[in-house]
Amino acid sequence: MKRLEALQTLLDCYLHEDWKDDYSDLWHAVDDFIDGQPDWAPRFNADMQQLLGECATEQEIEQRFDQLGAVYYPPGGGWDSYRAWLVAVADYVEKHLHKAPAA
Repeated sequence: MKRLEALQTLLDCYLHEDWKDDYSDLWHAVDDFIDGQPDWAPRFNADMQQLLGECATEQEIEQRFDQLGAVYYPPGGGWDSYRAWLVAVADYVEKHLHKAPAA
């Protein structure tokens, strides 16, 4: 089982226990992750795919989040599941990494 450094960085550095004091919503935290972690942000999609490949059930994904020490709880943030949250964040990161800069 390979470490999930990009996911771990997002959870530890941006979605920590006081993240709501720093960001108005999840997407502002993810934007800060994208801008502040040029080495890790491009790897987030691979981490998401790895985690979903290793975890067949929602319960297994939740257990991995617990093993990572995550305090962010996607179902508490309005998400149907950890899986849905991971896919949505990975899509968001990918779109923003490949967005053309403003002229």
